[in-house]
Amino acid sequence: MPNSITNNRQELDINLPLVLLFSSLLTIAIYTLLLPFRDTYLGILLIDRGITQYLVVFLSCFVITSSLDKFFKIRAELKSLRKLDIPIHIPLENHQSVKVRQMCEYFSESGNVVDNRLSRVLSAYIHSGSRKASGELALDDSSFYLSASESSYTFPRILVWAIPLLGFVGTVLGISQAVNGFSGFLDSASEVDQIREGIGTVTGGLAVAFDTTLLALLLSVVVMIPLVLIERMESQLLLQIDIFINDRLLPRFSEKELPSSSFDNDSINKTIHQAIKESLPTSEELIQPAEVYAREAAQNLLKEFLHQFNQIQTQESELVEGIKEVNRIILTDREKIIQSYQEQHSFNANLVNDIKGMVELIKEQNQLSQDTLDNQVSAIALRLENIGSILDEKIGSLQQSSEQIAKLSTLEDSFTGIVKALENASKMEDSLAMIKEQITLLQPVIKDLSKPRIVRLIEQIDE
Repeated sequence: MPNSITNNRQELDINLPLVLLFSSLLTIAIYTLLLPFRDTYLGILLIDRGITQYLVVFLSCFVITSSLDKFFKIRAELKSLRKLDIPIHIPLENHQSVKVRQMCEYFSESGNVVDNRLSRVLSAYIHSGSRKASGELALDDSSFYLSASESSYTFPRILVWAIPLLGFVGTVLGISQAVNGFSGFLDSASEVDQIREGIGTVTGGLAVAFDTTLLALLLSVVVMIPLVLIERMESQLLLQIDIFINDRLLPRFSEKELPSSSFDNDSINKTIHQAIKESLPTSEELIQPAEVYAREAAQNLLKEFLHQFNQIQTQESELVEGIKEVNRIILTDREKIIQSYQEQHSFNANLVNDIKGMVELIKEQNQLSQDTLDNQVSAIALRLENIGSILDEKIGSLQQSSEQIAKLSTLEDSFTGIVKALENASKMEDSLAMIKEQITLLQPVIKDLSKPRIVRLIEQIDE
């Protein structure tokens, strides 16, 4: 470890470049892992709520990385302290002994806090030969380390204090965005859809305001707890080192006998105290300016906070009035929509009733037409049955005519035989002549009857 760091009691301070690097990498890793979950509530909270969220996450990562760096260093120091032991067989009564010098050189080569403090105590003992001087140096060294420890936590504490302030800045930005969006859409809103979009803008601004405050307060608590625990561990480490030096090292030193002084110790002490009192200011004089400054700073901070709070309250009241106006407009439009819906509903009901009446009328007309058609079909069927029976009768008469024609043909044959017989017998010439005449007269009729006939039935149906 460099001598400058050792002399400045900064062994336990954080490595600022390394902490910046790891905090940046941790921030990038967090947002890289959140990209697939951007649509979730956590992704929206960390990504879509403005730049203050990124700053809050980065500062939180910085404080966490600083705490981890401190933790690893303190744990290493505690391990070194537990392993440290000064052998009993090494005599420490003689401050000019070689073993004391070797032990001092051995401890000075290490970079640990314990070894550095032991080397400084041994070096003071070697040069002074007095246990009292070594104890005073150990006490001063302890106070230096306590001061260095306090100063090393100053910057992380400022960051822990700045994280909720960034959340309040995001709150102010979100409320300002909501108010500006509300004023803008009130000037241009004329329809319900535009009003809904405007309300979405207002609620989006309020979401930014509340989410930034939520994340900042949550992360400030998360990073504050480990920081306080690490600070307590460091205080315990420094206390254990003091106990080790006072209990296991200083009692083994010998006290150097001082020559008798020709001066009176009381007069010397009085002179020193008087000089200190005249030269140095008192504690009240040192504390009074700090108290005045702190009081003025607190008053200014309170005034600024009240001013910001009044502005936020005014903006909230304006926002509430605007939301009431929007609700009134929405209720009016809703009543109009309900009224138009009721009118449309009544119109549709009347239309449905008219359509039902027309359907019933059409059904009645169809029923009448169906009854008329059934009657006509029944009449036509009855007439067709009558025509069928007439046709059957005609067919029967035709069959009888055919039978008569067959009988006439048989009779003609018999007449022809008779004529031949009469001609052969030469009898009854007159009768034959008459019969021939009658047969001659009957032949056209017989021919007509023997021909095929087409019977046409024409019947007129009265409608």
